[in-house]
Amino acid sequence: MLNTDTWTACSGRHAFRVAVAATLVTALACLGVLLWGLGRAVWHPEGAGLVQRWFLALWDNLVVDQTRWAFAVSLLLLLLAGPGYGYVYGVAVAPVLYRAAALRRRPWLCGALYALLVWPLTLFVTFPLAGAGILGSKLAGGGMPWLALGAHVLHGALVASWLRVTEA
Repeated sequence: MLNTDTWTACSGRHAFRVAVAATLVTALACLGVLLWGLGRAVWHPEGAGLVQRWFLALWDNLVVDQTRWAFAVSLLLLLLAGPGYGYVYGVAVAPVLYRAAALRRRPWLCGALYALLVWPLTLFVTFPLAGAGILGSKLAGGGMPWLALGAHVLHGALVASWLRVTEA
């Protein structure tokens, strides 16, 4: 049962299992959003708003044709880094954040705050490592940093919430 008065650091194994589950859900959500956006951009070009142009630019341009492998590498890095981020949150960050009673009662908020800390790592380290450039600039999709923020917030909220719900 969820006790909002106290919380101790969870075991590393538990944090890792929760982080893997949250990473898989986040990866599926990212793929779903990408496919939805591409479908809207391709099948409804008459409503080519800013967001639809971003999704289309992620898939159909000369830059992406040369760096298409970067999407696969980015997804692989998400699957590798997500459990690490979640593990660090469970064993090191959550005990610090949960010292504040207001945050302890809102684990999703703690996860979202943590996401804001690790999001710049993706923009300035992971994207360049994947060949997508800083801020995903080589993918020519203007919305890539914001999509990455959404993925980080979802992942952080899932990890934090699931850790609190499944705590021993």
